[in-house]
Amino acid sequence: MRITLTIAGCALGVLLAAGPARADWIASAYLGASVTAPADLTLDRPAAGADVRFADVRFDSKSFASPPYYGYRVLWTPRDADVGIEAELIHLKIYARAGALAPTVERFSISHGLNLLLGNVVWRPRLGPIRLVARAGAGVAVPHGESRVDGVDQEQYEISSAALQGAVGPEIALSRHIHVFAEYKVTTAAPSVSVAGGSIRGRYTSQHLATGLGVAWGRR
Repeated sequence: MRITLTIAGCALGVLLAAGPARADWIASAYLGASVTAPADLTLDRPAAGADVRFADVRFDSKSFASPPYYGYRVLWTPRDADVGIEAELIHLKIYARAGALAPTVERFSISHGLNLLLGNVVWRPRLGPIRLVARAGAGVAVPHGESRVDGVDQEQYEISSAALQGAVGPEIALSRHIHVFAEYKVTTAAPSVSVAGGSIRGRYTSQHLATGLGVAWGRR
């Protein structure tokens, strides 16, 4: 997780440096759940001289098991504007179901986070008492893979593939500085995760439901 926090800190630093004095800021945190579509995975083991493809692998998310699904982000907008830019970290998890990669792969998960570090463009038009918020983002996947291949356990953080997201949902102000929100997201990333003697690669496309709290400052 240290790598993820370091990258997030750098992204936030760039965002802070970019903002003029007359700006609004919103820091948000959220919890939720995700569902990842079945995917084809490829086990690449150069020393063995073979690639093994596993079709239609299904995953569990265990979104509410520790560590749970969560995310946080910081949004900057010019004062009174509906469009802003944002840095966001999404922590979701995937667990290949037991036996799906047998017999060579005894266990495979990205379970301390298929972490997605994203820069977003955010549109927040006001519709009466609420805002309908839409965001589109791109960034990098920072997976923490955990695996057992031929009896050898391995786990690590890696900076891996590109990641994309789209999201939409309502935002309701409780006061000038506090709001709550709900959100539907779709994300996709295709990291290559190191395992004993090689790597496992695949594309993970996930749907998310999240809800959380935002705190705004810089407003008059």
